[in-house]
Amino acid sequence: MTTHPSPTTTELRARLADTFSEECREYRQRYHDNPAAIVPILSMQGVTKHLDGRMVLNGIDLDIPKQAITAIIGISGSGKSVTLKHLVGLMRPDSGIVALNGQNLGSLSGKKLQAVRRRFSLLFQGGALFDSLNVFDNVAFPLRETTRTSESEIQTRVFGALEDVNLSGMGHKFPDELSGGMNKRAALARALITRPEIILLDEPTAGLDPIIENAIHHLICDTFLRTRTTMVVISHAVPAIFKWCHHVIVLHQGKVLASGPAMTIMDSSDPVIRQFIRGEVDGPIHIL
Repeated sequence: MTTHPSPTTTELRARLADTFSEECREYRQRYHDNPAAIVPILSMQGVTKHLDGRMVLNGIDLDIPKQAITAIIGISGSGKSVTLKHLVGLMRPDSGIVALNGQNLGSLSGKKLQAVRRRFSLLFQGGALFDSLNVFDNVAFPLRETTRTSESEIQTRVFGALEDVNLSGMGHKFPDELSGGMNKRAALARALITRPEIILLDEPTAGLDPIIENAIHHLICDTFLRTRTTMVVISHAVPAIFKWCHHVIVLHQGKVLASGPAMTIMDSSDPVIRQFIRGEVDGPIHIL
């Protein structure tokens, strides 16, 4: 009997990238053939929001495709994080509608809103691990606080989640003993532990070097391919993020400038989008 050597980690990563790239090409084709066939799970319609007397969201209209990775990009101050907080119901719009599967989140309060929020997980920009808890207890925290899961089941699920993010054997360590990349991986394990319907990731690669950033993108993509969980990623990792998402929404001056398949947005001729992707100082976006 002929035996074949197991693929190396490098080969597995290459296969993952190829698989996801092909899926993104198919997504773009479906989107352009029939946009109505792309089913949204979250939507915002005419959403406005003022903060400290400043218009942050100025009539936002957007759809988040179901079971896809959507990246929301734009220059600093364009309203990305505020949009994310509206999507999960942490902020309420001054006007307009935020809907989950067609249900207006603004019409919910109390236990109904809490029940909806449990369908989400949020990975904060800094990871937001509890310094006083070790990695195991950080990851177990959502299960202990929001479910009646037994301790034996919690142990099984936490060990599985840590293995999924390549942190096996690290459960006893505390956040200050972890590298930046390990911290983000532990935070991702915590976000996944409740098996949410939607994961919102706020700058998951912020402050990481390019190698660790690439590893985190691989991990997010691998997680998606295994779970098919809807993901929304706020990111400044441009142009790298275009390789790791199906759909891109570009925010500019509190509005949606463009929305569509990542490959389509990447090839956009819009001067604002081109300047942002290329990181050019000169152009319609005035920074200095």
